[in-house]
Amino acid sequence: MWKWVHCAVLVISFETLYGQGFPVVITEIMGDPLPSVGLPAEEFVELTNVSTIEISLSGWKLTNGRTIGKFGDSVRMAPGEIVILCPARAINLFTSYGRTIGLSPFPAISNAGDTLFLLNEKDELVFAAAYLPSLLKDEKADGGWSLEMVNKDKACRYLNNWYASLDTLGGSPGRSNRHSPSAATLPVVDPIHAWCPDAYTIRITFTDRIHRMVAERAGLYKLEAGPEVEKVELLAPFQQELLLHLRNALEPGKIYTLQIAAIPGCDEDPEQGTGFSKLKIGLADTTEKAIIINEILADPIIGGSDFIELFHVGKAPVQLGGWQLASRNSNGNLSGLRALVPGPRFFYPGDFLVVTTDASWLQRQYLVKQPNSLVQLGSLPSFPNDKGTVVLLDSMLQVIDEVQYDAAWHHEMLRNTENVSLERRDPAASSLSASNWASAAAHAGYGTPGYENSQAGIPDDPDRVFLNEQLISPDGDGHQDFCEIKYEFAQPGYQVSIRIFDHSGHPHRMLINNGICAMKGSFRWDGRNDNQQVLANGLYIIVVDAWHLSGKTKRYRLAVTLGKKY
Repeated sequence: MWKWVHCAVLVISFETLYGQGFPVVITEIMGDPLPSVGLPAEEFVELTNVSTIEISLSGWKLTNGRTIGKFGDSVRMAPGEIVILCPARAINLFTSYGRTIGLSPFPAISNAGDTLFLLNEKDELVFAAAYLPSLLKDEKADGGWSLEMVNKDKACRYLNNWYASLDTLGGSPGRSNRHSPSAATLPVVDPIHAWCPDAYTIRITFTDRIHRMVAERAGLYKLEAGPEVEKVELLAPFQQELLLHLRNALEPGKIYTLQIAAIPGCDEDPEQGTGFSKLKIGLADTTEKAIIINEILADPIIGGSDFIELFHVGKAPVQLGGWQLASRNSNGNLSGLRALVPGPRFFYPGDFLVVTTDASWLQRQYLVKQPNSLVQLGSLPSFPNDKGTVVLLDSMLQVIDEVQYDAAWHHEMLRNTENVSLERRDPAASSLSASNWASAAAHAGYGTPGYENSQAGIPDDPDRVFLNEQLISPDGDGHQDFCEIKYEFAQPGYQVSIRIFDHSGHPHRMLINNGICAMKGSFRWDGRNDNQQVLANGLYIIVVDAWHLSGKTKRYRLAVTLGKKY
């Protein structure tokens, strides 16, 4: 067993790689070479010497944790040099692309995803790279395309720094990758969630690798009204997770707030972090099962992704590791079982969890107020557009909740249900009742992944439309730049159209046309016309026409004064 020690064989200057300590990095991985796009139909791994000196690779190893491929003696890499690693039998297929080293055995890369470790002659970890097939989008997901590191100056980032190759051959072994370093969109590194392996330990997962020099400071972590953090342990190989060792035990049945000072990413200045984050933490209760299916998107546009939202309506944390998501086949039997989360994850009361195959698309398509509520999976069970079944099972494969959804549950006036989710109206009502589900409202963008459903709740004062402001000044100063047109209806099923007229009756804006309403919500007008030009000062009339599936119609006229400053 090799030692999981992040040992810097070469100290790189802070100015270049912020002391990341990677002399040689994995810069390209071909994990699924079939069908071939143009390269040899063999797996390969590309290494790049990112240091400024020659490095000996004698006795180094490449492993996937199952198989170890050892380098030969007297192997050296010049500064900036690129080397291709492949199975020994295929060495002649790659020599035309660049310097090639054949390994026997070669650690085969799983098409479902794998982690590759580069070890030095002392079995110390030099670099690790995750092969994530979910990054191979659309037609590239079928095989023949490599994953390439985009920005070598940020080599420590193992997420958001790897994209499918742009080369027409499906990869670029032995050559610089074609991606521009600026193409790597590297978000701020934040904590995602925390859970307890035992009463004395807290494990925190971050969005990407964190800065070791900062993360190991125990004073950055504080449990409100809880035990003191005694020691911090950063976890290999990706240093995306850490353990907090507590001086005293956590109390069963108590949910704490863990405050975490800002911790920069591994590629960032260790002194630049500001602010803090808060996470819930507590010991899991194996008897707690109060998790419901709360929202379903089964009909996304082409290129989009289904999503299933869960809501915790219980009182104690639940360990979701081992839980499953499934559908049912035509015989009513469970099918397509998938792990709900990729590893241990606690689910806390009042929180939402959204599983999808494309979290980035979901955030582009909808307002996602809590990105940490998203869990990206390699695949989901089959959820047909027209009708199907979503089944939630615990680690003992007991059915916890089940929804037999139907596209007919959508609003009758909704002609196109693409990208429109079905929302649960009442968490306490039956999951199987069609009347407990409705199309997400227009004002919420037809979907609310990760926060309260637009169709949830009952208004206090039903059947009214009103303004929060009777005067607006859309001058961009942050004060009265828009008015909110709020509505409350006594029953679901309303649609509205909203038009803006001047005091003479001339139309200027069709703000909403046949929008699906919740029972309570709002729309915003910023003083602009249909051409997105700010209108002249004066009195304007907002006309709201509302009608219900039952045939009931209502019209509301609201006056607002536009008075922008000069």
